[in-house]
Amino acid sequence: MPSQVIIRDIGSRSRRYGNEARETELTCFLIHHSGGSAASYAPLAEHLPPTWRALAVELPGRGASVGASACGDTAELIAHVAPAVFDSAGDRYAVFGHSLGALVGYELAREAERRGTPPAWLGVSGSPAPHRIQERLLERRDLWPQRRLVAFLRELGGTPEEMLAIPDVVDYMVSVLRADLRIVDTYEHSEGPPLSIPVSVFSGDADPLAAHELLDGWRERTLSPVSFHTWPGGHFYLFDHPESFCKSLVADVNSALSGTPAAAREEMEDAESHG
Repeated sequence: MPSQVIIRDIGSRSRRYGNEARETELTCFLIHHSGGSAASYAPLAEHLPPTWRALAVELPGRGASVGASACGDTAELIAHVAPAVFDSAGDRYAVFGHSLGALVGYELAREAERRGTPPAWLGVSGSPAPHRIQERLLERRDLWPQRRLVAFLRELGGTPEEMLAIPDVVDYMVSVLRADLRIVDTYEHSEGPPLSIPVSVFSGDADPLAAHELLDGWRERTLSPVSFHTWPGGHFYLFDHPESFCKSLVADVNSALSGTPAAAREEMEDAESHG
């Protein structure tokens, strides 16, 4: 059985204010990419509001739960993630996921809507719309030999070359990556009602895993407004632009909380800058 999902508080509130209490305005869950961990989001923590509770979700089979079995598919993964997230959510919460995390975040939001407790906002990054994921796949990557998965890590970037020179580290990274890719590459989107919440789609303009035409499909997955943000860079663009990325994320969440669609907010800001 997979290990328990771990939720890590990576927020800056304690660092800025010590033990002094601060009212929590929002709980924001951050779900990592294939082969990643909760620690992946550490570079973003200092750029999030101190009144937010920033909780990074660590999926089974890595970090503190290394050695435990990973989940075999999306349904099994959501069955483990949902209770951990919902128990920590509080009254107002948002969900953001990158790559694999975007898929998990989407399915998590669907489950939350079925329960009648949806998040205020969903942010997805570096991932095609869920009903179009299979369009980019020519073969299952989790079945690739280790040397090809290492080449895949190099191609995407985000992994220091010195780590790829240590055999034990490579074995660990490949085993985690392979299990995560199995979840993505065997995913089949089940039909159902679209979400009711605002969705923001983030991407790098040179990301080989998230072509523009596949990102546009996110418009079909919610009845609420969808906003799009693009930065220079590849699959891990957000870690190259942490401050501007977080600024856009926070603005979109605040728009969702206030009921002002992000697209309308951007039009107003543009008009003011030219007024």
